[in-house]
Amino acid sequence: MHALLIATLLFMTACGDDGTSPPAAKWQLLGERLPSSLLATWAPSLDNVWVVGGREGVGLGPTVFHYDGTAWSKLETNEVDVDLWQVFGFADGTVFLGGSKGTILRYRDGVFTKLQTPSTDIVFGLWGSSSDDVWAVGGQTSSNAFVWRYRGTAFESVDGVPTELAQGTVWKVTGRAANDVWMSCSRGLILHWDGNTLTKEQVGTVEESLFSMGCGTERCVAVGTNLSTGVIHENAGQGWMLVPAEGPIWRGMTPTGDDSYVVGMSGGVVRRTDTGWVPDRHLLTTKPLHAAWADDDGNLFVVGGEFDRALTLDGVLLFKGSATLPPLP
Repeated sequence: MHALLIATLLFMTACGDDGTSPPAAKWQLLGERLPSSLLATWAPSLDNVWVVGGREGVGLGPTVFHYDGTAWSKLETNEVDVDLWQVFGFADGTVFLGGSKGTILRYRDGVFTKLQTPSTDIVFGLWGSSSDDVWAVGGQTSSNAFVWRYRGTAFESVDGVPTELAQGTVWKVTGRAANDVWMSCSRGLILHWDGNTLTKEQVGTVEESLFSMGCGTERCVAVGTNLSTGVIHENAGQGWMLVPAEGPIWRGMTPTGDDSYVVGMSGGVVRRTDTGWVPDRHLLTTKPLHAAWADDDGNLFVVGGEFDRALTLDGVLLFKGSATLPPLP
């Protein structure tokens, strides 16, 4: 009898006080056919969600949405003819946004401030261990790839970007700590900062562009294309390995945490499980997907659109979780 009572209590705890199962995570389409592509998201919790994207037309500003747990608001940056390719923030409320023309904005206490940067190349990636230690990466085909670092005043160039990245790009940056920072690049390269030195590692072939990467406690993952299909490389502490994963050209992935998703062309999404990468089909869009973020509770935001063009179009926002969220305004 005692054992039966314990089993019953355990079942009720797992299912909820009313004996019902917790709500299952479901995919939702929160926005589509927006004037510009949505290019990045940072969503540490369901009451603090940021989504950024391209300019909404010639002479207009970039797309910036924020969700506070109740409603979406659209924010004005006072910038024009700028596409925002990345957003990353911190627990103290500071948020950094990066994009074209070397633009990096810092949002703090309701105000956007434009920070000094070394050049006008495109900022594709942002990550930091704190709001006073932030990395920015990028480039464009007409100039060298770059790595910049912010230590509280302005972004400054970091030495050590390999010569192989002349006419190349450092696409994304992520990390586990101030002395464990990872960057994915064109030409199949990965860069790593150990607290003192920026070093390179040839992960894929020189034809590969590793558009995105993420690091959790167990592994780092870099994803992209070899010019014809998608590629996924993993490093679980024993070196980088190309892993089998069906799917299209991959463009983005969740940059932090152990709940890893990869997204790409034709609306493709795969998720890392104990047995490898498996498709996570949503059937909501076939638009190219560019970036993703998963919070500690497993909520997932995915953004995309027609972004491989000078003026981006058709922004799309997907959400996967047990909550029901309102659509973008």
